[in-house]
Amino acid sequence: MSHESFEDYLKQRQLRESTVKGHLQDIRRFKKWCEGKSINYKQTTYNELLEFIRNTRARGVSKSSVNIHLNSIGKYYDYLIVTGQKTVTSGGDEANPAKELRLNNRGKKVMQHLLAPRELEDIYDNYTNKPEWSFYKEKSKHTHRKNTVILGLIVYQGIRTPELRKLEKTHLNLLQGTVYIPSTSRSNSRILKLNSSQIIPIQQYLQSIQKNQERLFTVNISNSMFWLMKILKKHDDRIKNGAQLRSSVIMNWLKQQNIRQVQYMAGHRHISSTEKYKQEDLQDLQLQLNLFHPLK
Repeated sequence: MSHESFEDYLKQRQLRESTVKGHLQDIRRFKKWCEGKSINYKQTTYNELLEFIRNTRARGVSKSSVNIHLNSIGKYYDYLIVTGQKTVTSGGDEANPAKELRLNNRGKKVMQHLLAPRELEDIYDNYTNKPEWSFYKEKSKHTHRKNTVILGLIVYQGIRTPELRKLEKTHLNLLQGTVYIPSTSRSNSRILKLNSSQIIPIQQYLQSIQKNQERLFTVNISNSMFWLMKILKKHDDRIKNGAQLRSSVIMNWLKQQNIRQVQYMAGHRHISSTEKYKQEDLQDLQLQLNLFHPLK
């Protein structure tokens, strides 16, 4: 039985030093993960590897990076088999379940850093609850009221920037607690329920704008979004951009509503647009795998 190290095993295959270093680093991370889960890293099962993939993806690691990790694990198991440290069990299970286990990396990139409903609510509450006395000028207070309304429409209705531009005061029905979102060149119109936490901030904002103003927002929405995201990211490193927030909203809807209802709520003109989000659902990992596993 050979007692060579994994590093020696890799070097004997004439791999570049940087490649060897990368494999060793991947295996250290994998061992640490296994230890945290009380899993024997030398005898991980196929299902345990799927759990490793889920956990890694949930941390925002890209598909291509996950595949690099799986490649390292596959090589490590080959090493264990060659050195007699890992064998096929009496039940006939495959000794190297990572050998051909890979995520499908074709097509649209998987949406990363998605936020749960509670996280979205926290982001909204943290921004909304900033006391008005902390603003030195009336202009700053007004900007905060405006941004609060915009942020609420993003985290609760998943509204897009072009739709924000077209919103009018008459599109809000506070008595019924609804908002009409007009169509754009890329989206359908729809009527969505407002969250109860949006009502008072919207009322306060409407009271602060001119009575003869028809558009809900007369400012440059792109600039407003830029500065709003900059402020949010400064105080919360979970936030990446507006697209991330909208994607999170749609993904959360899909866990509660049927796909046709979510298509309407998101304003998607084609069901295929909604299906793309469904396919990205990390809880349905099997849809993301290219499997050539002998047991399949």
